[in-house]
Amino acid sequence: MYELLTIFAFLLPLAWYFGYRKGSQRSNSNAASSHVGLSKKYFTGINYLLNEEDDKAIDTFVGLLEDDPEAVELFMAVSKLYRRRGEVDRAIGCHQNIIARTSLSTVYRKMALLELGYDYMAAGLLDRAENIFKELVNDQNHKQASLKQLLLIYQQTKDWEKAIKVSEKLQVNASSSLKTEIAHFYCELAENKLYMQLPKDALGFVKKALQVDPNCSRATLINGDIEYALGRYKQAIKAYRGLIKQDVEILPEAINKITSSFLQLNDRKGLIQFLEQAISQGGGVSIILTYAEEIKKQHGDRAAGEYIAEQLAVHPSIKGLLKLIELHIKHANETARPSLLMLQEVVSKLLKNKPVYHCNLCGFDSKTLFWQCPSCKNWGSVKPIQGIEGE
Repeated sequence: MYELLTIFAFLLPLAWYFGYRKGSQRSNSNAASSHVGLSKKYFTGINYLLNEEDDKAIDTFVGLLEDDPEAVELFMAVSKLYRRRGEVDRAIGCHQNIIARTSLSTVYRKMALLELGYDYMAAGLLDRAENIFKELVNDQNHKQASLKQLLLIYQQTKDWEKAIKVSEKLQVNASSSLKTEIAHFYCELAENKLYMQLPKDALGFVKKALQVDPNCSRATLINGDIEYALGRYKQAIKAYRGLIKQDVEILPEAINKITSSFLQLNDRKGLIQFLEQAISQGGGVSIILTYAEEIKKQHGDRAAGEYIAEQLAVHPSIKGLLKLIELHIKHANETARPSLLMLQEVVSKLLKNKPVYHCNLCGFDSKTLFWQCPSCKNWGSVKPIQGIEGE
């Protein structure tokens, strides 16, 4: 009932406006009779709405169009309210009724058609919505709105090639660039090719992604992964090195393959230099712990522990603390070992229950890296968590 009263309150000023406009456009005698007829039908329709007799309400409002074709705006307002409160079927019925009017002007028909497209989107009828927006994209007044909806459709259906074409058209008149989105669409195509075991085709799409957005760390990561899979370790290292300048926060995603690539080339010195460069550029705790592992191999547990302790003083980290505890357990006496083991278990559980990734735009947390945030749908905004509980 509250929502129906909201509709009534919203439509009352519109009814007054249409009655006032009719009165100002006609002679006094004609205006009086027309205004009474319009008002009567309007309040009859409202009465049907309040009594939840929606079919009769729609028929009554359709009748208003016969008295005043421009009253379509009032009818469309009812339809929008239906959609907003989740009654999409009713909204669709209203907009279909409007479009069916043979006397309707082209301008109002396209307005109603756009709203019907929104209805279909809300109902999940993406194929019907696509057909409408493809028609309206040729109309200058509805082009941008239609392109935006088509972009949403092609992302939901994972039709990345169409998404790229629509994005390129959309950004011609857009106030901001869509290069980030387009680059990710090319990355999606690259990953599809990798799934089909077509690495050369995948590299082609990676190249296009980097042409569109040279700072696309995802494309660089895929490039390095492909080279690593092909056993081209020098090329893999070269690609992964690009992450240090592009987005060092993403580097932990590749640290195991980076380490393996250097070891495959028997280049431990090169690995040390790579890690030192990454740490100097703000590489997280995963990079620091990899470096500590190399110190351990060359100089032992004590030296590795001292290095981790130094880093923890500057960059506190639960992951770093856990590694330090593990090193101390190996050399602890029988008195200290039980306490260290208990502390290790507590810290491990603390880490296990913590999210690993965070969306910098909407705050969505997860244990999985999503290139498109499942919550706000932005691309490239989900990153490894930084600070004491993350990197």
